[in-house]
Amino acid sequence: MNRRKFLAQALGLAGAGVVTWPSAGWGSTIGVPEAPAEPGGRVLVVVFMRGGWDGLNVAVPYGDDAYYGLRPTLAIRPPSEGSATSALDLDGFFGFHPSLSALRDMYQSGQVAIMPAVQYAGASTSHFVGQDIIESAVMPSADTGWLARHLLQSSGNVTGKALSLTDQVPLSLAGLPTPVPAFPDLGSLAMASSTSDRNMLAEVVTRGYAAAPASANPYGAALQGIGGRLLDELAALQVAGQMTPENGAAYPTSGFGRQLRQAASLVKGRAGLELISLNYGGWDTHSGQGGGQADGRMSQLLAVFSDSVNAFFTDLGGDASRVTLLVMSEFGRTAAENGSGGTDHGNATTWMAIGPTVNGGIHLGNGWPGLQPSQLRDGRALAHTIDFRAIYANVLTRCLGATNLSAVLPGYGGGMVDVVI
Repeated sequence: MNRRKFLAQALGLAGAGVVTWPSAGWGSTIGVPEAPAEPGGRVLVVVFMRGGWDGLNVAVPYGDDAYYGLRPTLAIRPPSEGSATSALDLDGFFGFHPSLSALRDMYQSGQVAIMPAVQYAGASTSHFVGQDIIESAVMPSADTGWLARHLLQSSGNVTGKALSLTDQVPLSLAGLPTPVPAFPDLGSLAMASSTSDRNMLAEVVTRGYAAAPASANPYGAALQGIGGRLLDELAALQVAGQMTPENGAAYPTSGFGRQLRQAASLVKGRAGLELISLNYGGWDTHSGQGGGQADGRMSQLLAVFSDSVNAFFTDLGGDASRVTLLVMSEFGRTAAENGSGGTDHGNATTWMAIGPTVNGGIHLGNGWPGLQPSQLRDGRALAHTIDFRAIYANVLTRCLGATNLSAVLPGYGGGMVDVVI
């Protein structure tokens, strides 16, 4: 079979979900070079909660009496046996929102590290500025991201080490000579719907990249290499997007659930992959946030998050030991609820590191900052006790094997929070 017919058939089978993708690697079944059969290295999955999620109603400080005075309608009630709207106790002071029951089970098995007061000095309350600073890890923000700088510092070819399941490449992965691929849905990558169109596309691409690159074009060889692998890569990724979850994992039927399902397929099947980036939005809860009731806006968002993460690690099976999932947001919400049943832009918020290799428990840095008026930043928002870069320093070192932190986190001279073993 010639290459044109092979690629067209691969694309057609991928669209039908027939092409196999061996768990050891991409697999030569779809024309991509065979990957090593040995299990891969550690993988960091970064989930950005865009919009500023309300950390005070994620890791609920029910042991701080001021919390209830600040939130007469939105506060999550203290743990109570048999109550579906009360906090799920974690350590006698903090509790999870009741929608996080699946994640609480993981916490009890030591697989969740919770950091309830993360931010940076002089933090912005602008979504755009805040996200840029968190993703670049530079103040003011830079054009390159912290994960991209790590890849630039790592040895060898960085191609294939990172992938983003987002609409566009996030700033955290921006700044590489060859851009990181970004796909919001691997299952919808078909470039043609009919057999004739697939045949035509395969022929055009094959012919276009069959000739030697022009010697005068300094990027010619790189472009030829990318073009020559284009259809094979798309077919492989599309197959990954359609793989059936394993180990009885049941993902929510949501965009975030789909993203984590596809991320699990990538972890299990793509050798050499080190970084996966995802977004989960909807956290800008200025109104209608809800408290512990299951039909509240935040309750619904958190239930999808919790159930998706639990399914993700269930799906991974033995590969879960290689994976750390880092959850972050640009800021938290105001300590007090507003007049619209919501919360406004605040300061510190909850971050999490999740997986079998995390140092589970509550990590407070210099302690709980408190919710009394004199303890709040500007009298309105939770103060921070952990600089977010201290988390990055730990994850970079323990999960990704970074050795030159000053190049990845320029200007940061602090220590690290021991959340990843």
